[in-house]
Amino acid sequence: MIEHRRTNDPRAVRRRIIDAAYDAFVTQGYLATGMSELREKASVSGGAMAHHFPAKRELGLAVIRDRVAEAVQCTWIEPLHACSDTPSGIDQIFTDIIGELSRNGSVSGCPLNNMAMEVSKHDHEMREALGAIFTAWQDALSTRFQEDVRLKRVDGIQPDSLATLTIAAYSGAMAMAKAHQDTRPLQNCQGELAALFASKYA
Repeated sequence: MIEHRRTNDPRAVRRRIIDAAYDAFVTQGYLATGMSELREKASVSGGAMAHHFPAKRELGLAVIRDRVAEAVQCTWIEPLHACSDTPSGIDQIFTDIIGELSRNGSVSGCPLNNMAMEVSKHDHEMREALGAIFTAWQDALSTRFQEDVRLKRVDGIQPDSLATLTIAAYSGAMAMAKAHQDTRPLQNCQGELAALFASKYA
């Protein structure tokens, strides 16, 4: 008979709690999710939950800083850094997101937008954390648009404003896709942004 020893890995426990909270906050909402529910989802004891996150607000901040920021980094910022030019990079990002949602068969929405809509007016520190992610996202887009201007790929654009428009269009389309459980709003947004960029980059 093999003896299974119980290992004590605080980092793994913390990560498991954050993962469970992230999934719950994105799918059903921060305010609608209770700590006892999250403890069950993460399969941790009440003592472990209290040790890592004595209050739900602290867990919310950890989800924003660890997981929501990571989602935006992986989905948008890193692909923007890797793309050859900004319009093609944005178009590929839309294609990848639409493809993933289609494979999943459901649309849970943009994690950043979901959290921002729900908690920003209730908590100053959460609002600042969410705002910092939006700023990093906008800066990444604006920097790529500025580079296109410098390389004379495009003329007559305002990089910061165009970055804001891109984020706003995507976020709105994702909210519509979530409401309808249909990726067509994202597909429509992708097509209109592509046409806009084509007119500017011609």
